[in-house]
Amino acid sequence: MDSVTRARTEELLRRLTRHATPACKKRQAAKQGLSAPQADGAPLTLIRQLVKGLPRPDQELANALWQTGTHGARQLAVLLADPAAMTSPQLCRWAETLETEDVCDLCAAELFSKTKNPLKLAARWVKHPREMTRRAGFGVVCALAAPRAKTAQADLLKAFALLKNGAADPSPFVYKTVNKALKMLGKKNAALQARALDCADEIIYLFETNHTARWVAQNARISLQKTGKNHAR
Repeated sequence: MDSVTRARTEELLRRLTRHATPACKKRQAAKQGLSAPQADGAPLTLIRQLVKGLPRPDQELANALWQTGTHGARQLAVLLADPAAMTSPQLCRWAETLETEDVCDLCAAELFSKTKNPLKLAARWVKHPREMTRRAGFGVVCALAAPRAKTAQADLLKAFALLKNGAADPSPFVYKTVNKALKMLGKKNAALQARALDCADEIIYLFETNHTARWVAQNARISLQKTGKNHAR
């Protein structure tokens, strides 16, 4: 890291913590499961305000902020990062050092899903031993299935195999994201809705005795059937 980047990083860290009280940092640490040094107390609203005044993307600054390991700095890093500039190994390093669900989801939505081959990364991460990395993989599917996302239909269809295999994940951080992704895919259009309902049936058949998987599938079915009635009107 050169001296200019170091100075910019230190200045941004000061701005992130300028108005954070000890009580605010303590609440953040408790809510996100962070250690005291990781909690800087910076709210996402402040982070988004800071980003507006900075040139983007700035991958060098993003790397420096990520390496600090603090909560707000990592959120800021995600918003400054350049998806096109990050290599697959670097993306994997970020995914494998995720600590909290909010940073994980921000990464998935604002960075990982905007890379060249997001589903390829997602397919790797959903098998990772760390639960936050698995969540990031399924979070990418959520981002690709978002209402305004212009993901090719063929790619969205490929994502169902990942969801089917992930429905029985024991971690609530993960299986709830699988459930969300299944519902989001099914709400994109009528064809994907039919495939999502089929996927839910397949999950129930494959994981007949698994309570988690059955919840993922049945909850998605209820939501998608309501969507189907709305489409029919």
